[in-house]
Amino acid sequence: MPPAPSSIAVIIPYRFVPPQNGGQHAAFGFCEALAQERDTVVISTTNNIKDKLPFRLELLFSDRFYKYFNPLIIFRLWRFFYKENIKTCIIQQPFFGLIALPVCRMLRIRFIVYVHNIEFQRFKTIGKWWWRLLYPIERIIYRAADYLLFISSDDLKAAIPIFKLDPEKCAPMPYGTRLSEMPDDHEEAHQVIIKRHHYNKEELLILFFGPQSYQPNLDAVERIIYHINPILLQKADFRYRILICGGGLPEHYKKLADYKIQRVDYLGFVENIDMYIKAADIVLNPINTGGGVKTKVIEAIALGTTVISSRTGAKGIDAKACGEKLIIVEDEDNQAFVESIIKLYQQNVKEVPTAFYQIYSWKNNIQRMLDKF
Repeated sequence: MPPAPSSIAVIIPYRFVPPQNGGQHAAFGFCEALAQERDTVVISTTNNIKDKLPFRLELLFSDRFYKYFNPLIIFRLWRFFYKENIKTCIIQQPFFGLIALPVCRMLRIRFIVYVHNIEFQRFKTIGKWWWRLLYPIERIIYRAADYLLFISSDDLKAAIPIFKLDPEKCAPMPYGTRLSEMPDDHEEAHQVIIKRHHYNKEELLILFFGPQSYQPNLDAVERIIYHINPILLQKADFRYRILICGGGLPEHYKKLADYKIQRVDYLGFVENIDMYIKAADIVLNPINTGGGVKTKVIEAIALGTTVISSRTGAKGIDAKACGEKLIIVEDEDNQAFVESIIKLYQQNVKEVPTAFYQIYSWKNNIQRMLDKF
């Protein structure tokens, strides 16, 4: 009896269905696009919601910390990979390589890592003491991998000397979008949101979105409220409304929900964030810490909304491809954020460059990856 056709296994050792933050959207979008091109099975934790997915999802382990060290999972993966005739395994978090790499070597499976962040640097920038423990793990896993995919060219260039990697084994795999052109329903979305929240139709809508359980996002919210908005209140001669979307606000910050008198509305978690992005005139991204690509920038531009970002917040993004839809200011320059908002109010940029959708297409990037192996 001939062997079953080989499949690609993608291991995502955390909840990502339904996707709610940038990393989860990156994992979901990657798997969705890959499944359209190859037979793909995604292996993840039991706290995912398994319902009407564009890929096959197998929940093989619990979302407990010991999943990174549990030898029983090695046997479970070995048995599953053998049964499914897996020939390529892609992990989306380097720490799980401690489990997946031995299985891949035993079964002679190609071992690939999709690098979303240089993790030890990310945790160092947000002040976590354990960043020193992460470097040796990343170095071991990255150097042992058959191939490395990086979410940005900046991370790729930085990682090669940091971990002493073979450049021939590294390639970019940018965060992507399903869209091939700018949506044309911005006005419709705008009308829905102003009606839902009883806003004045003349107000400029300025949006920040992202889970505030992530410290860099919470820092950005504080910066908007306590530094950017006070300057804007003094200088803007037009009506505006700043919308803060995203759940996970710590209890002692609940006062943000009562900040409406200062033209800032904290809306918390909202269904269909894409509607809010399309309704907004501007998306702010004043993030100065944390590693990796700020996927909210790519999401917003793909949906046709202009982004004003700090330089750190725009790291890893092809600014040339974004054209005038991405305005970059220096990290601590609150005055420049305000000046950019006023300028966009006077003359907003309408079109997203075609090159953006060519570079940030999941479909295109998956095809480029598959051409390499």
